[in-house]
Amino acid sequence: MKEWAETGSSATERGSGRQLRVLHTSDVHIGHVRGPHGSHRDICQCPIHALAATAVAHAADILLIAGDLFDHARLKRSDVAHTMELLGGVDASVVIIPGNHDVHDEQSLWGTHADHEHRLEVTGAGVIFLDDPEGATLHFGEHDLTLWGRAMDLHHSEYRPLAGVPARPDDGWFIAAGHGHFQRNADDAHRSSPIAAEEIEATGADYVALGHWHVTTDVSVGDVVAWYPGAPMGVPSNGTASLVTFSQSADGADRSVAVSHVPVAAPLDGCA
Repeated sequence: MKEWAETGSSATERGSGRQLRVLHTSDVHIGHVRGPHGSHRDICQCPIHALAATAVAHAADILLIAGDLFDHARLKRSDVAHTMELLGGVDASVVIIPGNHDVHDEQSLWGTHADHEHRLEVTGAGVIFLDDPEGATLHFGEHDLTLWGRAMDLHHSEYRPLAGVPARPDDGWFIAAGHGHFQRNADDAHRSSPIAAEEIEATGADYVALGHWHVTTDVSVGDVVAWYPGAPMGVPSNGTASLVTFSQSADGADRSVAVSHVPVAAPLDGCA
């Protein structure tokens, strides 16, 4: 399991306390055909422009993409590089985990095959890619945040997106991220990349950031807040992201997590 530290700008001061804002999205699907081109590039980048604008509008400290940034592995290297360039320009730290459309295996877009190795584009843009199939832990010291995410290397019923979540840190905020299908009942047992309610609760996290469902859905369990954020664009999609606000009083006695669902609007002038 990988573990490393990341520093950034301080969490926002709010009166006598502090706030950390995380814009949680998933299922961006760059490479998905989005209608007539006109003012759009052949590979439409409107979702990235829209997420960047949304992050700025809501003063997000972190943009978390919980899988399926890309729609498939057939994208040209130049298109991946352009996506990463745009993400690198977002005024927030950007963290990505792979999902089932951009699964992290040898033949995928993120894999080790020569035609699909895009690590230089990722690292060059300053984007953080959590690529460990056993899970990786990221520490944002200035945000007092620990973030864990597991890279999907197999979209199958045996793959458990929230398996191996480490014990909750003794202090600070804790987010766990995974991409998969929440099991509502026994009929979901055959689904690939299953996530059980018990697994969400067992994380002990302040927030569980999920991806795979395109509709905003609350799957919180017990004291653990967990959401699918909806997809920013595409069909089916409700054009939203989840803005997660972590608040703490100056003395640390009062802590809260609030989730609001904010619109992610396509740029009026396209992305060409």
